[in-house]
Parts: sequence; structure tokens; C-alpha cells
Amino acid sequence: MWEFLDEAGEAAMRRTRIAAVAATAALVLAGCVSTGAGPTGKRAAGDADIPELTWAMPGAPRSLDIAHALDTRSNAAIFAAFDGLLRIDQEGRLQPALATSWTNPDPLTYVYKLRQGVTFWDGKPMTAEDVAHSLRRQTDPAEAAETLLYLGAVKEVTATGPDEVTVKLSAPDPKFKYVPAIVWIVQQKEYVEAAGESLGSPEKPGMGTGPYRVTRFSPADGVDFERYDGYWDTKPKVVKLGYKPIPDPEALRLAMIAGEVDGTFALPLQDVRKWERTAEVSLYFTRSVSVNYLSMDVTAAPFDDVHVRRAIAYSVDRQGLLDPLFGGRARLSSSPVSSLQLEALVGKDKAAELVGSLPTYPFDLAKAKEELAKSRHAGGFTVEVPYPTTQPWSRLLLENLARNLSTIGITLVPKGQPDQQWVANIFAHKDLKLQIMRAGGGTPYPGEMLPIMFGEASATANGFNTANFTRPDLEAKLGTLGDDVAPIADIMRLNAEELPYVPLFEEDAAHAVRAEHVFSPEPTPWLAGFNWATSLKAAA
Repeated sequence: MWEFLDEAGEAAMRRTRIAAVAATAALVLAGCVSTGAGPTGKRAAGDADIPELTWAMPGAPRSLDIAHALDTRSNAAIFAAFDGLLRIDQEGRLQPALATSWTNPDPLTYVYKLRQGVTFWDGKPMTAEDVAHSLRRQTDPAEAAETLLYLGAVKEVTATGPDEVTVKLSAPDPKFKYVPAIVWIVQQKEYVEAAGESLGSPEKPGMGTGPYRVTRFSPADGVDFERYDGYWDTKPKVVKLGYKPIPDPEALRLAMIAGEVDGTFALPLQDVRKWERTAEVSLYFTRSVSVNYLSMDVTAAPFDDVHVRRAIAYSVDRQGLLDPLFGGRARLSSSPVSSLQLEALVGKDKAAELVGSLPTYPFDLAKAKEELAKSRHAGGFTVEVPYPTTQPWSRLLLENLARNLSTIGITLVPKGQPDQQWVANIFAHKDLKLQIMRAGGGTPYPGEMLPIMFGEASATANGFNTANFTRPDLEAKLGTLGDDVAPIADIMRLNAEELPYVPLFEEDAAHAVRAEHVFSPEPTPWLAGFNWATSLKAAA
């Protein structure tokens, strides 16, 4: 969820990351996807070290502990420094990292063989117990980890040898195979236990094995990293890396031109044409696994009435907003499952056929008025909708939607909030009503986000079912998720009929670096589970 709570959130990531949130997670992939084009006339990568590089994001990390930072801003910092057991490659395939190999001898068991000779930033060797503890603590209910969204099926995590860790599940979980890449971030057990609740804070940022160690962290003004020369893998070219929050998009662009900042992820797409005219900057575009959507709490009036939800869906001018909000670099969405993930499972043609069979709600204020008249709230109502101020598309869409809804008797009041406040409110899972979101996963599996966005288990604090949508037939479908597309398609159709979530757009991701630097390899949709900073190199 790495897009979740994005950006996001991002999420979002992310959550997801995760957004990610991301969050997301995650966001975060059976590898048959196009990663999009890099910058026109980009230069080849050189071999020289980069003494210092500053990376900007719209907001600072909330924490450097993945258990409490499942959003895109935090995940970008975490994955610059820390290692997971596995990685996700350019094509969305799992690859070795701290684990050199892995097996899945039965649907409930995963066994990981660990890389030998790996050390933490303090020089102490990584052990199997460090690895096991890094996941096990996230499953402890007392930890109240945001990452539990991905770990609900984990029953037991055990060091079963000096170079082996075994995970037992309580039930088959098709998304678990990606957990070692996106949330199983390895930290030193001794450090974690000594840090306690301070883990991930400025005082106790963490103790990892990754390419960069944390030298300074502030939730207000970012993170500083320094290359770890004892890193087990290829040494990165950037020696000192700064991660700096710059919330205002134009201030960020001017900082890039001035050379105060060297790169950034997730440019606001409505500003891309301006960036394309900036000679000092190279842009990289990829598709993303995130979906922008409206979320309505089906347990709270007036959104407990499907006619109200349909009235709002008909009031969104998605086609009219597509170019103004995203500069032509987005697509309309009809499902909370991203098309990129769906294509990874069934192919492009079958994915288009499946999505094309779903009920849709094109902009039509006459139909919106008819639906509201059928509801228990025919006289209208007022609703305040929070949005993160670092997502300009959210504000612009809500302002347009408010004008449209005013014509049928509904008053919508957009309310901007700082990123961290907005994310905290989402995870608190209170007073949800109507929300505007961007969320997505980080893997190629199209069922990844469904247990996170739907069902009773996620309709709680630290859960991401912001619609609080659950019913027996849905729970049954969630329980049968696997490699078969049928239950995924059934949940997509149920959402289209009942509208707990109104899908809006799938926007591309745009990344920028100053022209004297390059990404090599280039960014992909699968930034979760990848030490992205190791791809930054000096241009030849």
C-alpha cells in the first residue's frame, strides 16, 4: 500500500505504500507489465560516486518503523535504508535479498534460507532470530501494527536453523508470498527490544542491514542517510542522501531548478507540462497500481442508503476532470482493483472484458437527482470531506463535486488537512463518512487490496475498510481469494452494484531527477520492496 495514503497515502502508496497509504502498501507484482518510458534523450549512467544528493517528497516520514508507517512518504525513506528478505524486480517478480532462496512446501508453510555474512550497521551479524523477530513482532496484537493488514494469516514465525526461518499460516493467503519484500523489514532484535515504543523515532530510528544507515531523523524536516560501507550487496553511488519534505509543488520545482534538490517521486500530474519545459530536469513515467476513489461509510447515515451513494457517483464528472487534473496521464477507473494488477493475472484483453462488464455511473446530474429522490434523504444534507493538502487533485475534484452536488441539494464542504493528521485520522477509523482516497498495493496480485479494503477484519482501527463494508457473501468471497480470477471479479461487481467505493482514476506516476543524475535501472510501478536509492547514479 505504498501508494496507499499517498500520495498513499500513497495511503496513497501507503501504506501504500501502502498507501500507502499507501500503502501502499504497496505499494506493491506475475511480471508482464510495461514500465513506461523514461526521459527523452536521457544520458547513460556513469560510474562516479555522488558525494551528496537531496531527495524531496511532499511530506516527511511519520516513522521509520514499517509497523507504524504504512504510507508512501514513510515507505520511501524506509526502503532507501532497510532490507527485506526478498525484492521485487523490474518485471514484478520476487528475487533474493536477505533470503537467498525460499520454498512453499504446502499452502500453509514458507521456508526461507538466509544469506550468510550480513551485518547490521553496528557491525553485528544478522541472525535467524533477528529475521524471525522482525516479522513476529508485527503480528503481536499489542504492537497494533498497521502492517497487520498484510499479516492476518500469519500463525507462527520461527528460526528453524542458523540460516533458516519458517513461517506457518493459519489459512492459505495468496498475497503472503510478497510479504518478505514489502513489509518484512529486517531489524536487529536487540536494538528493537531496547528501543521499545521509541523504535522508528528520531531517538531510535532503527538498526538495519541496508545500503544506508540513518544519521538523523525528524518528522518535521526529514531524514539524513550515509552509505554503509559494510553493505552485503553492490555499494550504492550516492555517499550521503538527504530526504527533505517540500509540500508546495511549485516550491519543489524551483528548488530543483536551483539545484537545492536533486529528485523527487510522484509529481502532481497537473503540473507535469510545466516540469517538461524545465531543462534542468529529466522525467520518468510509469503506470501505477493505485486507484483514486471516493469512500462512503455504509454504516453511517446518509451513506447507509445506496441511493445516496449512487447520487454521488453520478455527480462526479470524471471524464471532464481527467485532463485538467492529470494532464492526460491517467485513465478512468471502474474498480478498486488496479488494471495493471488485473492484467498481470489474466492479460490485457481479459482484464478489459471483465472491467467492461461492470455497472458504471457516468456523469449525469439528472440521474443523480433521481437517485437522491429515491433515498431517505431526498431533502439533501451537508457533509464535510477531509483531504490531504499535498494532493492537489483531491481539492480540485472535491470543489468540482461540491458545485455539482449543490444543484441537487447536497452541500459538500472540502476541508484540507496536513498529511500526517489526515493519515492518523484514517487509521483511527472514526467519523469516516465520505472520504477521498488514493490507495494501491505494491504487488502484481489483483486480490492484494481486497481483504484490506473490504471485510470485517479491516473495518477497525488500523484497518483500511473505510467504507465499513461487510456482509456474509462478501466474507465468503474474501475467504476464497487465490489465483482464480472469479472471486476477484465477484467482489469487483459487488462494489460496482453497492458502491461502498466509487472508483475515479488510475493516474500514472511521474518522477523527476536533475539532468546530471539518472535512474539506472529506471523506476517501475513496483517501488515497494526495492532499495530505490541504489538506482541513483551520476550521468556519464
